[in-house]
Amino acid sequence: MKILNTILVCSIFLCSCTKEIIQFKLTTNQTPINGGTVSPPSNSYEAGTVVPLIATPAGEYLFKGWTGSISSTNNTYSVTMDADKQVTAQFEKRQYPLNLTIEGNGKVKEEVISLATQSQYPSGTTVKLTASANIGSKFSEWSGDISSKDSIITSTITKPVSYTAKFVDIPMVPAINTDLFPDLNWNDHAAGKNGTYDFNNDGIPDIITYRSLPNNSILPAILTIKDYTGKEIFNFNLKDYKPSARDSLSNILIDFRDLNNDGQLDLGLSYMAEWWTGQNGAPGSSVKYIGNNIYLLLSKAKLSYDVAEILDEPNKPLSFNITMFDWDLDGKDDVLLSDLERGDYLKNLGNNKFDRKKLTPQPFKQGMGNKLDFDKDGKVDLINLYVNQMDADGKYTSSDMSQTLSVLTSKGVSHFPVKGKTINKYIYILGDIISAERIAMVDGDNDGDMDLIVGSLKSKPNAPWTYIQDYFENTGSRFEFRPGYIEIDESLIGELQVWTGDVDKDGDMDLYYPTYRKSQLNANHGKYFWWENTKNGFKINKNFYLKY
Repeated sequence: MKILNTILVCSIFLCSCTKEIIQFKLTTNQTPINGGTVSPPSNSYEAGTVVPLIATPAGEYLFKGWTGSISSTNNTYSVTMDADKQVTAQFEKRQYPLNLTIEGNGKVKEEVISLATQSQYPSGTTVKLTASANIGSKFSEWSGDISSKDSIITSTITKPVSYTAKFVDIPMVPAINTDLFPDLNWNDHAAGKNGTYDFNNDGIPDIITYRSLPNNSILPAILTIKDYTGKEIFNFNLKDYKPSARDSLSNILIDFRDLNNDGQLDLGLSYMAEWWTGQNGAPGSSVKYIGNNIYLLLSKAKLSYDVAEILDEPNKPLSFNITMFDWDLDGKDDVLLSDLERGDYLKNLGNNKFDRKKLTPQPFKQGMGNKLDFDKDGKVDLINLYVNQMDADGKYTSSDMSQTLSVLTSKGVSHFPVKGKTINKYIYILGDIISAERIAMVDGDNDGDMDLIVGSLKSKPNAPWTYIQDYFENTGSRFEFRPGYIEIDESLIGELQVWTGDVDKDGDMDLYYPTYRKSQLNANHGKYFWWENTKNGFKINKNFYLKY
């Protein structure tokens, strides 16, 4: 019995001395799964155990922080196991900047595959960049950390990168699409001018001409001023001013100068009253001439005018003309109503008063004219190229065979012989001929003085006209013909009048035709171009864009 009691006591003692071991589970994770590793891995630990955690990022990742049962941004952390715990190591891709620079006139579209566009990209992000030129420019190249001529590139970001998208300007030719305004007389818009003009000083080129009416109309033509965007600036209908105005005033010669020195341009309108039933000199054709009707529109405010009828002489054989210039060199612009041979002009007395007189002596024999700054003193000069004309029979109308460029400036008149090529001009365009019709001037050889350009048409029976431009160099005492100085391709677009301007913005003056037809740009004799001023003359250039 004693032995039994002893065993029982010992059993009770052993049971009371055995201690239960408490364990807690530590669960470790990482996100993203390939962003790095966590040690130690998930396991169970006795209560109170301090477990050192280490988060180790993979190559292109950074440790961001712990989440779950702990919160810390240190990649090492000691956790005491006093309960079940779950911890997640947060990793993120390394972020790299993509710096974009744009040179020129364009933009870059930034597209990121599967991620949002941002200034810092996670490593490994693939970015698509699309360079798009704005109007008037073209994409040239990528440079920086990439070199490519392709406008679209893709790049995988694994380091900081810088790209530059380069755009270059396309030369803008300020020609006007005549398809936009088919009822306007485009010949008179271009003729006798050397470049674009801005009548109302708003920075947009303007058109001053008249609205063509149907051939059988007996109503007077309508003066129209609008800009190259189509905005109406001013119209003048003679019938509104003078309902009794006679019929058949179907064409208008127009000139404009500041006659009353108020800072606004005044207008001179010479209505030609001819009734054509064909071309004079052609079989079955006749022309009935019934005189001129001339008006001045004198400004009283911007685009507001007092109208003055100067003459209405239905049956007098006055020549059809109007030219505003300081003919008597007294500092005020006058109005030539006829050709210079007749010399019928209005002397400007000031304060909108004029005295009709005869201009003597005649400064030069009238021919093809233009107005521009010949001597580069900031004032407009009048230039005139006289050549002997031929009639319908191919006979000269005068015994004067000189070819003379005359320049009238505020200092007087100068005369220069034009040599090296006979310039033919015909009164009527019949048969197989070349007839000079327009002149322009430009410093084509960049020597500081103005050279002469003569525009001619080539007529052949049953064929469309083609055009040539001849260049005569100013030698100081004369103008000498330079064959081939202006490149000619008669299959391209052509006109009588060329205009000048620095199309490519390189500091010298180029040449271009002032009008084109958009509907004919792909047709023979319709393809547009401009002439680039080079060391070897004016060369055809087909790199351009047309704004208007």
